[in-house]
Amino acid sequence: MRNGPTQSEDLSLGDSYRPVTKNKLTKERDVLKLRNKERSLIDELNAIKAETHYFSEQLEALKRQLTHSKQQISMIEMCNASEDVKIAAHTSTLNEHLEGYQQIFDNEQKELELRIKEQRDKEAEQLEFVRQKEMQIAEENERKEREAAAIEEECDAIERECVVLKKRNNAILLKLRKKLLETENLRRERIKRNSVSSVNDTT
Repeated sequence: MRNGPTQSEDLSLGDSYRPVTKNKLTKERDVLKLRNKERSLIDELNAIKAETHYFSEQLEALKRQLTHSKQQISMIEMCNASEDVKIAAHTSTLNEHLEGYQQIFDNEQKELELRIKEQRDKEAEQLEFVRQKEMQIAEENERKEREAAAIEEECDAIERECVVLKKRNNAILLKLRKKLLETENLRRERIKRNSVSSVNDTT
């Protein structure tokens, strides 16, 4: 019987222990690395979860904001629709008023144009009347001027005739004076003769 391993056997056993220990250490290091990696991955996973939770909360907040914005948009759209209806009603009312005012303006414009036409026609008639009157006055003035010229000519003729008559009258008066003087002389001569003859008869 063998009591134990021999020296050669011890050496062979020592050689066989070394790879086992080395493998064990390698495995332990691998396990340690895997555990470290696992912890790192767990930490990363927790960080991702926390980040995912944060983003989820942010997303929910954004969803709430979006819902609130949609509600506000809906209210704004409703208000806009109401305002559009009001604006349309006001626009229709304004258009009706505008049409009414336009009709009034058109009527007043027509009346104004008619009054202007009547005024122009009246002024034209007045101008024609004044023109006719001026023509009549001019004709009357020409007639009076002709009459005045004729009267003036007649006056000149009368004046010339008067001059002739005056000369003739002067000549006649001279003749009459001469005749009177001659008659007076004759009368004196006869008286003188009669006086002489009476004296003679007495003696």
